[in-house]
Order: sequence, then C-alpha cells, then structure tokens
Amino acid sequence: MKIVYLLLTFGMITAFAQADENHEIIEKVMKEGLKGKTSPLAKTLDGSASGDEIKKLSELIATLKGTKAPVGDQAAYDEKVEALVAAADKVAGGAKDDAPLKTLKEASNCKACHKEHKPKDD
Repeated sequence: MKIVYLLLTFGMITAFAQADENHEIIEKVMKEGLKGKTSPLAKTLDGSASGDEIKKLSELIATLKGTKAPVGDQAAYDEKVEALVAAADKVAGGAKDDAPLKTLKEASNCKACHKEHKPKDD
C-alpha cells in the first residue's frame, strides 16, 4: 500500500512540475516576445527589428512547441502554435515580400488564442 501511495504522490508532483514548466514557457514567450508596443513582435511587424532580433523572436516562439493548452481543446491550441511557429520561421528566413508578415500578424492574434486557451484567472 505504501508503494501505491508513493507512486501516486510522485505522479502528482510530476504533473504539477510539468504544469508549472508549461506555464513558465508560455508566460516567457508572451512577456519577452509578444506583449507590448515595443516587443520584438511589434518591432518585427513594423519593420524596425534587426535580423538578429527576428531570429531570436522565432527561436523564442518555437519554445511553445509541445506545450499543453492551459484550457480548451489541445488540437486547436496545437494548430495555433504551429501556425505561429511557421509564420515566425518564414519571416526569420528572410522572406522579402509582405505575405509572411501578414501571416505572422494573423497567427499572433492574441485575442484569438486567449479566447479559447487562457485561464480565466490570468
């Protein structure tokens, strides 16, 4: 019986640790990359970001891969993350036309993701 209790306790601790790590990754991407008028995303979209800044933004956004949806449908969340990662990669790849920037702007629509996946208490 003690072994079952220990396994259940370990499982709960592991689940909480993964949830905390998941939350930390999402928060970091939002705060360091996407949030605000002077964020790397805003600078990328307005054309004032350097190539290095755009590459770092793309790398930061890529850390969202494999995170779990805080709430809502995981498949829908994964689809949004994949679209955002692909758009950031395309812009970081040096595409010269406006289409990749437009795609990045659409994929980084905060409200579209927050409506379905942001917990109500955040």
